[in-house]
Amino acid sequence: MLLNDYDDIREGMPALLSQILARPAVAIDLGTANTRVASADGLRLVEGPSLIRHVQQGRPEQGEDEYISYINNKLVSSPLRGGVIIDVRNAANLIRPLLKKAAPSWRAPLVLSCAPTDSSDHERRFLAEAISRAGARRVVIIPEVWAAALGAGINVDAGVASLLIDIGEGVTDMAVIRERRVVFATAVRTACADLQRAVRNVAIIGHKISLYPHEVQRLTQEVVGRATSDDPPAEGKIKAVGMGIVSGREMSVEVSRRELIGAIEPVLGRIMLMIEVGLRRLSPELTAEISRSGICLSGGGACFQGMDRLVARRTGLAVRLAPEPLNSVINGVRSALGQWRRQDGWWKNVVWPNVPQSREVPEAVARLAP
Repeated sequence: MLLNDYDDIREGMPALLSQILARPAVAIDLGTANTRVASADGLRLVEGPSLIRHVQQGRPEQGEDEYISYINNKLVSSPLRGGVIIDVRNAANLIRPLLKKAAPSWRAPLVLSCAPTDSSDHERRFLAEAISRAGARRVVIIPEVWAAALGAGINVDAGVASLLIDIGEGVTDMAVIRERRVVFATAVRTACADLQRAVRNVAIIGHKISLYPHEVQRLTQEVVGRATSDDPPAEGKIKAVGMGIVSGREMSVEVSRRELIGAIEPVLGRIMLMIEVGLRRLSPELTAEISRSGICLSGGGACFQGMDRLVARRTGLAVRLAPEPLNSVINGVRSALGQWRRQDGWWKNVVWPNVPQSREVPEAVARLAP
C-alpha cells in the first residue's frame, strides 16, 4: 500500500467514524393488517402481519393440512384495532424483531411513525410507548394520511389543494393537503376488516361454517367488485371452503352472491357517507381546487376492483389510484424521514398538527351502523 493510500484513509476517517457512530433512523407503518419497517436509506424493508402468536409454533410438518393451519390461526391475536394500538405490551413484542432486522445497529434508532388523523393523544401515546419498548431511542408521529400522500407522489408543497383517501384495514382516513399542511381531515373506523367481517358472518350465521382466511379474502374481492359495478346484481352462488362450526371438519358450501353483496353494502355505505359528508364540509375554495385535482386512493381498499369507480360515481370527481396503494404510507414515512434526518435535532420540529376535523362525519356514519 502506498503512502498516498494511507493519507486518503486518514482523511476519510472522520466521515467513516461519523457514519459508524450515527444513530440509525427508521420508518414504521404499524397497520391493523400488516406492519412495515424501513430504514431511512431505503436499503431495508421488513414486513410482517400485525399478529401475535400465543403458543410456540414448532416446525410445520410436511403436508400440513388446512385443518392444522386453521387451528394455528385461532391461536393468534392482533394488538391493534381500528388502526390504533389496544395492547401496548404485545404491540412492542410485534415491533421488536422487525425493528432489529431493519436497523441492525448497537445504537437504538430514531423512529418516525404515523397514526390516523382522528387518533386521540392517548392512542398516540400508546403507539409511542410500544415503539419505545421495542427498542427505539426516540419516537415521532405524523398523520398517516399525510405520509400516504407523500408516498403516492402527491406534491404536498403545491398551492392547489389535493385530496387523498386512505382505505386501510381498520380505518378510512381522508385529508385535504395544501402547501405542506393538512387543511382538513376526517376519518371513520370502518374499512377493509369490516368488509371481510361481513363476508365471514354470512357464512357463520347462514351456513355454520368458519371460512379460511384466504377464502374470506377471495370472496371479499369478488363481491366488492360486483357491488361496485354498474351492472345489475349478479345471481348465482360462490363455492367457499372452511371449517364446520358444529362438525369441526373441513367442509364446502355455496354462498349466495346476492346475500354477500347485501352484507357488504352497509359497510361500503358508511365509507362512502364519510367521504360525501367530508366533501360537503369543505370551503368553496377548497371544493373548486379539489374538483380540478381529483381524488387519490391508497391503502388496501384501493386494491379492490371497482372501488375507484364507486368513489367517482358517488362524488362526481375524477379518481386515480396511488402507484403502490399498499406501500403508500411506509414509502411516505421513509421519504419524510430521508428529508428531515439531514437536519440536526429534526425531531424537535415535528409536532402533531392541529387538523380541522369534522364531527358531523363520524356522527352521520354512526347512525348507519348496524
